[in-house]
Amino acid sequence: MYCQFCGTECQPGLNYCNRCGAAVSASTLQKQEIAPLDITGPVRTIGVTVCLTTLIGFAILFIGVSGLASWNVGTDPLMATIIFGLLTILGIDISLIRILSRLINTAQGGRRPLLFKKPASNTSELPPAQHAPALHSPGASVTEHTTRTFAPVYKEPRG
Repeated sequence: MYCQFCGTECQPGLNYCNRCGAAVSASTLQKQEIAPLDITGPVRTIGVTVCLTTLIGFAILFIGVSGLASWNVGTDPLMATIIFGLLTILGIDISLIRILSRLINTAQGGRRPLLFKKPASNTSELPPAQHAPALHSPGASVTEHTTRTFAPVYKEPRG
């Protein structure tokens, strides 16, 4: 059995890790149930925000261009205003849809869909699975050197 926090191998029956002091008993290793997420509210909110952003953006763009046209501004500034306005609305919509897709992906368990399936490999060639240590390695433990038994050292008196 390995410690969940520092990755040190622990002897069976220990309640705490000898290196970092984290609890490693079997009761702490039980898997907890993950409650399903209800994402209908946030999805609805982001969807309405995308729709309103697009409609209000088009309305503001139309009103602004018609106002510029009434001032007899040339066609080049009008076209530049339309293009930059549409690109701005498109950028906002893309960022909101990206947030929506990440929210849905997280609710589905964080799995990303694969475009291409990987070919199945021959599992008989693989070595048996082992528990991997944790990815991070903390510094030395404070209790590491204080929990050892102290043996008195006899010194000859100088005489």
